[in-house]
Amino acid sequence: MIRSLGPVGRRSLDMTIGPRKQSEKLSDRDKAFLLFGKAMAAWAALEMSFYIWFEHAMLLDMRQAKPLYYAATNFKARLDLLRAAISSTKLEKEEQAFIEAAIKKAIKYSSFRNKLAHGEFTLEGLLIESKHADYKAARSSAITQREIETAARNFSKLAELIADARDYAIGLRDMLEEDSLEICRQRVIELPLEAHSSTQNSMPAKR
Repeated sequence: MIRSLGPVGRRSLDMTIGPRKQSEKLSDRDKAFLLFGKAMAAWAALEMSFYIWFEHAMLLDMRQAKPLYYAATNFKARLDLLRAAISSTKLEKEEQAFIEAAIKKAIKYSSFRNKLAHGEFTLEGLLIESKHADYKAARSSAITQREIETAARNFSKLAELIADARDYAIGLRDMLEEDSLEICRQRVIELPLEAHSSTQNSMPAKR
């Protein structure tokens, strides 16, 4: 069987989103564009991390799994395919519990991702929702650069945990910092409830 990616852990999904020294020549709008690009790249890594779980659950190689998975043209439909794969295969209970927690968190984060994808940038580097006809109303609920940067980090961390958990599931335990799939699941639950929040979730993890 040909595996598509081999070990996929935090090293390969690291988007390097930490603070960077930015050129003084960048306008506020260009700085926002840079952060936006990092956020969307992190989201792409998140979507890819779910694909590798689909491949794992279906016991298919890349040539079979990718056409099936990407035949679905949006994120929700692909998650539905993953859920169907999980329910129809004999994954371990810890694997099922992990991926269910990851899907739940990603769905929460997807609403913010959609705001990013469909918003409009102002000259000041704010991202406003296109639905507003009144500019003042749009600015009052605008997404700030700090919120975009925070979301990028949360997207990236979730993607890393999902990929690390898959690596653990296929036996690559020695490559991971986490000790088990259950700890990976707890880490997912502890991520902020909202994509643009930096406040860790304090709710206890439930099995």
